[in-house]
Amino acid sequence: MELANRDEIERRLARVVSKDLRGELEKLLAYLGDPPNLNNIPHDYWQNGWRSIQKDVEPVLLDVYLQQADDLMAGIGIGVEWDMINTTASNWARTHTESLLKELFDKRYDHLNTTVPRFYEEGWNLGQLRAELERWYNPRRAEMIAITETTRAAVEGERALSEQLEKESGIKLIPVWQTANDERVCPLCGPKHDKEITDNFYPPAHPNCRCWVVYRLPKVQA
Repeated sequence: MELANRDEIERRLARVVSKDLRGELEKLLAYLGDPPNLNNIPHDYWQNGWRSIQKDVEPVLLDVYLQQADDLMAGIGIGVEWDMINTTASNWARTHTESLLKELFDKRYDHLNTTVPRFYEEGWNLGQLRAELERWYNPRRAEMIAITETTRAAVEGERALSEQLEKESGIKLIPVWQTANDERVCPLCGPKHDKEITDNFYPPAHPNCRCWVVYRLPKVQA
């Protein structure tokens, strides 16, 4: 089902991520020094620096996950063992944010290792180096992360509830892909609108994906 307060959640998460990314950019520039030297950045930063972002992002995604699971349960009118949903939610939020942010830091590491040499090869000043790095740490990047991961958390919460329902009651809900069904829907998601999901491929289908899923009871149970 569509996330009721999506815009508010996306804005909140985007603000959090944007603030954290700005902080990481300033930290990196301070490490690099003048003139910039990649060897100045501690190895531990690339291994664990993402944890400072995780503590801000994980609770937001956890809330979305649980909210959507709860809303779906209310919508179908059949309860499940909620302790199991809580446990699954906590595990998912932790492991997913770890994976997401480790990947983000790996990409920043690769980008930095190709960008700093250009500082010397092309005769940049520090302002030009900052401008190049800001492409990876700007508010638009934070907004993209917020939109994509809000979609993911909402869908995963519903999937967890659906799977728990099947385990406890034997009722297998039918997931159906939904889009805004307007001219802004992308060519990848458009053909999926109102189609049953049979291939285990769920939203988000791409960065900035705002699709959602509705669940229908099998006809004999409906």
